[in-house]
Amino acid sequence: MTARRAEEAHDIVLRLLDHQIVGPSGTLLGNVDDLEVIAEGPDWFVTGLMVGPAALSQRLPGLLGQWVQAVWRRLHTAEDPRPVVIPIVHVTRIDSAVHVNRAAAEALSVTFGLETWLREYVVSRLPGALGGKGTDQSNGLDPATRRVGTRHDPPPVPARSPREGARGVSTFIGRWVLSADGVRAGRVSELRCMGAPHDERQEPMRVVLVLYTPHLAGSELGYSVDREQGPALVRRLVRVWQRHDRMVGVEHVRGLDAVLGDLRLSRSARPRHPHDL
Repeated sequence: MTARRAEEAHDIVLRLLDHQIVGPSGTLLGNVDDLEVIAEGPDWFVTGLMVGPAALSQRLPGLLGQWVQAVWRRLHTAEDPRPVVIPIVHVTRIDSAVHVNRAAAEALSVTFGLETWLREYVVSRLPGALGGKGTDQSNGLDPATRRVGTRHDPPPVPARSPREGARGVSTFIGRWVLSADGVRAGRVSELRCMGAPHDERQEPMRVVLVLYTPHLAGSELGYSVDREQGPALVRRLVRVWQRHDRMVGVEHVRGLDAVLGDLRLSRSARPRHPHDL
């Protein structure tokens, strides 16, 4: 029989986004630049890790994101380059890093050449961008010998393009949440998901709660709803700063199916502080 554990909760911005991807032997394979989210009926699921400058450009604001995307498209050999997605089922463990199986590691190695060059010489020079020369993502390969995928040499399964209708989790973060009466209550800073590890794979994670806050600065600096995070003094300061943060069940949030625009709470929504859940 296969081992199936109970569902685990993951705050995906805090625990997954921008974290390093690690292979079975401990090799650094890249960063989680975005996360694939898709609707199935009334539910939303996190179904994959988006990797590379094409994914990161979706998160950068305005002309900056468009510029990174344009550089990526100009340098890439594929006719229609899209973000590389590693299906979530190839994730074996989530801790301070995101661990993937050997098949995913081999698929990611195909994209190392161009991905690493862009991260070192383009993305790392952008204000606030992550990655660069301090991040070894070469998998032990000499830069001159790293393979770059082409239209004739696609990455092997399990790497793929985003599924039809899929969105990046970045399209949810930062959107305004309005009360049922149309009053601004805060901006989305986190999505809490539930998912059950099955043997050595992570099943798609269902979005269950939406966190919104009037102050995005705390979450952007890495402080979150985790009541045990940081030294005691920092925790107290963060709790005061985030005292107006609220979480609400995803079923009470209207407008998630739209790519842009404000979200609105239903009349029956009962938002609570994250520590009270």
